[in-house]
Amino acid sequence: MAFDLLLNLYKKDPTVKRHLLKSITWRLVGSIDTVVIGTFVTGKPAIGLQIGGIELLTKILLYFFHERLWVRVRYGLPFVLSRHKPENRKGENLFRQYFTIDRKKREELMGHPAFTIWMTGLSASGKSTLALALDEWFHHRGIHSYILDGDNTRLHLNRDLDFSREGRKENIRRVAESARLFNDAGVIVIASFISPYAEDRLQALEIIGKKSFVEVHVSASVEECMQRDVKGLYKKAMEGKISDFTGVNSPYEPPVNPSIFIETGSATIHESLGQITTWIAENLLVMDLREIH
Repeated sequence: MAFDLLLNLYKKDPTVKRHLLKSITWRLVGSIDTVVIGTFVTGKPAIGLQIGGIELLTKILLYFFHERLWVRVRYGLPFVLSRHKPENRKGENLFRQYFTIDRKKREELMGHPAFTIWMTGLSASGKSTLALALDEWFHHRGIHSYILDGDNTRLHLNRDLDFSREGRKENIRRVAESARLFNDAGVIVIASFISPYAEDRLQALEIIGKKSFVEVHVSASVEECMQRDVKGLYKKAMEGKISDFTGVNSPYEPPVNPSIFIETGSATIHESLGQITTWIAENLLVMDLREIH
């Protein structure tokens, strides 16, 4: 039981390894000292070894749990230094600031936890329509949400980016960082982006955090999307007027195991919205969603 507890701690917290090694090395030194003193006092090396061995095992455990306790105490020089430690060598003059009002307190103020619904799919697959419906659904229930949309962000935040592979990658990175900030403020984010590459969506997940990232694959065939294409983008891409257009002359890598899969070719907007809200309710991402669903 104790071994399983230590193993779980070791997997979750990288400092456990350091504390365990410190416990062992420090007690080895102390136990050697005990063996020498025990042998000197009793005149019997065997007794000195027994005393030292017992002390080694018990003191390692005591020292280890003592370290684990103190690492949680926000007092003293180590904690002060950690608050002013440079994030990386490139930004050696940048220091992370910590605030007394954290995400948990903001979520408590909002009345619900924050997370990101990441909708991915081809252009005209129905992402924006579904995002709008979900945003209204949240709003009518007093839940704070905000839409980050592909076109809107490229008109402002990401207007300097093109649609090359590098441009798309940076576009998703910036959006993910923005979503993370919204979540930290206690706001639910509905991100509606083609985000065609699995690698970029994985990066978004890592930035936002696995516990806060809900991937929704809004699926529709290219033929269905072309029929719905009110912007005429597919036609322009087919005529060669738009390059790097996903589904025509640029690939789309569908999610292998999304949190939610929606086939908009066969499901109505009401049914699609129901899939998302039901999943949210069943996974308890919003505290009182079962009562208001």
